[in-house]
Amino acid sequence: MNNTKTTIGFSLFAVITLLLTWIIWSTLERPVSGDTRSYSVVFQDASGLMSADDVRIAGVRVGRVKSVSLDGNDAKVTFEVQKNQSVYSNTQAAIKYQNLIGQRYLRLTLACPGSNPDNTAQGKQVQCAPGETLKSGARLDSNLVENSFDISGLLVQFQPVFDTLTPDEVNKLTGSIVQTFDSDGVDLSYLLQSAGQVASNLGNHDQLVGAIINNLSQVTGSLVKQNDQLKSVLTGAAGVINVLNTNSATFGKAVVDIGNTASGLANLLSQTRPNLVSAVNNLRSGTNTLIGSAPKITSLGRNTPSLLGYLARTMGDGAWLSLYTCDLDISIGNVLFPPGLINQIGGKAHSAVCR
Repeated sequence: MNNTKTTIGFSLFAVITLLLTWIIWSTLERPVSGDTRSYSVVFQDASGLMSADDVRIAGVRVGRVKSVSLDGNDAKVTFEVQKNQSVYSNTQAAIKYQNLIGQRYLRLTLACPGSNPDNTAQGKQVQCAPGETLKSGARLDSNLVENSFDISGLLVQFQPVFDTLTPDEVNKLTGSIVQTFDSDGVDLSYLLQSAGQVASNLGNHDQLVGAIINNLSQVTGSLVKQNDQLKSVLTGAAGVINVLNTNSATFGKAVVDIGNTASGLANLLSQTRPNLVSAVNNLRSGTNTLIGSAPKITSLGRNTPSLLGYLARTMGDGAWLSLYTCDLDISIGNVLFPPGLINQIGGKAHSAVCR
C-alpha cells in the first residue's frame, strides 16, 4: 500500500515538473505562430544577436532567429518568418538594439537603391517598390545588410562622464545614445539636450575632458571600420577633435574673454538703462504732443500750398520781396497823427497793384 502511494505521488510530481518545464521552455523559446519560411543572411559582424531573438518588420514581430554560425570570416544568420510575410530580393537586414541590456533583434526593411540620403536624414518616408519574392531557403543580398554596432565599447569610453552623473542622468544619456545609433528615426534633439546637460557639469574638469577626447578618438576610428558611409564624416570629426585637443589652452582663453566681454556688456547696459528709460519717456511725451497738435498740423498742411503760391508771385522778379503799401495809417494815442490823417496824404488813388 505504501509503495502504491509513493508511486502515485512520484508520478504526479513528475507530471507537474514536466508540465512546468514545458511551460517555461515555451515561454523562453517564443515560437512563431503558423507556417514559416526560412532564409539566411551574412553579416560581417553579428555581435549580440542570438538564436530565438526577434525578427521584426516595421516594429512588428514576424519571426525569430534560428541560428548564428560562422561562414568563413563572416557570420551567417538563419531566420524564419511567417509564411504570409514576403521577403524580396531588395529586402535589407539590419541588427538593431532592442533594449539597454544589449538584447538585439533582426530588422527587415525594403532597401531603396539610388534614393537621396538627404530624404532619410530629414525624416522623409521613401516608398520602395518590392523586388522579386524570394523562395524559402534563399539568402538575402549581402550588399544590403547593415552590420551590428557594438555600442558597449562606446559606453565604456563614457565611463569618466558617468562617474560624475546621477543614476537617472546616466540612464537618460545612455538611452538616447542607444536610440540615436540604432537609426530608427529617433530625433537627435534629446541626445543633444542630454549632452548639453552633461557638458554643463564639466566646467573645471580639464583632465576629464582630455580623457573623453582621447576615448572619442578611439571610438570614431571604430565607427569608420563599421560603416563606409560614415568614413568621410568621422575622419573630419577626428581632425576637429585633434585640433581641439591641441588648442585647448587657446579655446580656454577664448571662453574667458567671452565671459569678460559679456560681463562688460552687462555693466554697460546697467549704466545706460536710466538714460534709455528717460529717452523712451521723452519720446512718448513728444508723440502725445504731436497727436494733440494734429488739427494744427492739418491746417498748416492745407494752407502751405497757398502760401508758397503767394511767395512765388511775390519773388517772381528776383531773389527779393516787392512790397507795396496801399493803405498806410499811423496814429499815436489818437492824439499825435489822428486816425485817418496819414492815409489821406497823396489822395485815395491807388496804383494797379493795389487795385
